Amino acid sequence: MKFREIKRFGDICCKTQTELKRYLYSVLQSGGYKPICQDGFLYAKGEIPYLVTAHMDTVHEVQCKRYSVHNFQGKHRIQSKNGIGGDDRCGVWMIVRMILDGYKPSILFCEDEEVGGVGSKKFCKTEYLNDLLDMKFIIELDRANEKDAVFYDCDNPEFTKYIEDNTGYKEEWGSFSDISNLCPECGIAGVNLSCGYYNAHTTKEYVMFEEMENTLRVVEKLLRLECEQFEYIPATYKSRSYLANDWYGEYYSTLYGKKNTGYVINGMEILYNTYLLRDGTYYPQEDTEWVCGESEDECLGQFFQLHPDTCFNDILDYYVM
Repeated sequence: MKFREIKRFGDICCKTQTELKRYLYSVLQSGGYKPICQDGFLYAKGEIPYLVTAHMDTVHEVQCKRYSVHNFQGKHRIQSKNGIGGDDRCGVWMIVRMILDGYKPSILFCEDEEVGGVGSKKFCKTEYLNDLLDMKFIIELDRANEKDAVFYDCDNPEFTKYIEDNTGYKEEWGSFSDISNLCPECGIAGVNLSCGYYNAHTTKEYVMFEEMENTLRVVEKLLRLECEQFEYIPATYKSRSYLANDWYGEYYSTLYGKKNTGYVINGMEILYNTYLLRDGTYYPQEDTEWVCGESEDECLGQFFQLHPDTCFNDILDYYVM
């Protein structure tokens, strides 16, 4: 049974985003859904009031074609020389397994999350966003490590406690994922849970199958529980402090308040992950880049042109000037 599921996961990793979208459409149909396939996303309304979401793209330029499975400290470790794509094929596999296990939440598979949540933004512009108003909360499966729970800018202490108490996972900080778009738009709280992958966005990425499998069981438990709907409460401040560079090149420490949106800016200081190879392992490092533009989107566009190998999830924080 386990090796059959490992093979299912490996097959998912070896598909292109286009191939995966077609495959998932057929899986949803077989599970009794009526999937809606549009540019940017694949959506299916379920029978229980939860939305589970994952994204179909990866950062790897070379498609995974072969993968290896090794026993590591009693667990199955899966990787590929081209990058296994656990971010976020782990989330995709878990949703497929949920369907096969007979669970029927609403499901959203997004395209191009790695370049700024393109698919989730497109979904938010459709009438299907209204379906989310009936959800208890949103579960995203797109987080590294074993037992993290990330809430981004949702500051609902009751929801955080509910998730921690019923999963055993602990709140951690994160930069961005698709629920960063979905939750503020529909006003429903959401959480991103660990999927058991490590060294994300590098060819050294690997997946611990049993950790991914454990999160699957945790999510299925959440789907069985009865609870009230949890509201999305936007955080009013960010607590991260770092050095930003102004127009005159003078560095100063910044601890800033409300989220910067909705006005013209002259530039942005971006704090992001780079990776240092040491002893055959990639270690995340922090770096900063100053970019100019007339809006946040233009600044981010300039940044990604300068750093084509970096994706949106690598951005840790930014300061708008």
